[in-house]
Amino acid sequence: MNKKVLSLIMVLFSVILLGKAQETSRITIKGRVTDASTGEPVPFANLGVVGTLAGVASDMDGEFELLLPGAYADKTLRVSVVGYGPYDIKVLEAAAQGEGWKITLQPVTYTIQQVNVNAQSLVYRKMLKEAAENISRNYFIKPYNYRGYFQYQIFNNDARVSSKEAIVTVYDSKGYNRSNTETTFKELNYKYNEVRRSEEPKSVLDGLTYFDDILTADVVRHTRNILDANNIRDYKLSNKGRLLFEGDSVQVIGYEVNKPSLSTTGSAGVSKCSGEIYINLKDYAVLKNTMHLTASDYSRLGRNLIPAGDYKTGTVDMTVTTNYKKLETRYFLSGITIAYTYGEGGDKTSGKMQYVTTQVNASDPEAVTGRMYYEDIRTNPKFWDNYTVYFEN
Repeated sequence: MNKKVLSLIMVLFSVILLGKAQETSRITIKGRVTDASTGEPVPFANLGVVGTLAGVASDMDGEFELLLPGAYADKTLRVSVVGYGPYDIKVLEAAAQGEGWKITLQPVTYTIQQVNVNAQSLVYRKMLKEAAENISRNYFIKPYNYRGYFQYQIFNNDARVSSKEAIVTVYDSKGYNRSNTETTFKELNYKYNEVRRSEEPKSVLDGLTYFDDILTADVVRHTRNILDANNIRDYKLSNKGRLLFEGDSVQVIGYEVNKPSLSTTGSAGVSKCSGEIYINLKDYAVLKNTMHLTASDYSRLGRNLIPAGDYKTGTVDMTVTTNYKKLETRYFLSGITIAYTYGEGGDKTSGKMQYVTTQVNASDPEAVTGRMYYEDIRTNPKFWDNYTVYFEN
């Protein structure tokens, strides 16, 4: 056989083998996203493969793990989050960094101009009104599912005493059609698919799911928050600056509730409420909302319920952060973190919840009836040994 022909066959065979290897191999990228100025972790940073829907979000500690097909080796991994400049790196190069890889993002913001406070307040009210009126254009307005990873950890004096992880499927029978709290409650249902615990449940309390707190933190889907036009005059608004995110200008509006109530904060017993909401000025979509709450009490059953009987805690401080991400032409709930701290009998009790969406299905959604307030699901070690928090479709 001609040597040139033989060499060509060998090259083609090598290319085919390489292609097959890329199809079957997996690339693991692990690390932590931090703020270049403060060194603090950056939660819910988006780590996505450019040109695909593959990606993951960093957790509350800025940590992430991304498992990708070998065929993505030559593609670009982009790290982006509102308020920071993006960071690009080749997938193969990122994988070579090892488990201790630390990505530092540079904060980006515009200088805040000195303006007439009263005049600007009217401008920000108009922006918030535009954001509310454009919800049906920016978010899903038909039945759809979203599934994701949920974790709830409880600490006593900074030592973890319990932890629960779960895969949760949510069914929204109407999509982002905001009406009132009662209607929204009936339209949103969920179930737990898989569960892993730090220890087996010893009481009914251990089997509670607590997922309602995550649902009500979706400020775009729910009322009783800064996007409720009926209560906008109860908020003091301020300019927190403008910044760039993926080429778009984003306005950050600071807010403080003059007289906190259930209708303005979504919780009972709140004495202070403030926050920052990030609005994309291109389409008036809400990209992020961070809300800081101080309340006189806290219910172990969740922040939406009032404690019964003689059960009392000290003042509770809570921060709720909600993030949204664009999928083709629509935005969806990307992730939520809830962190709280209160005193109890001289000890400090704190909790951390985090939820990350890993799947969205708007074409053929699975209907879920009811809400799973209690679960006694047996842990499947095989599932958890192979699971990574990874956005699939």
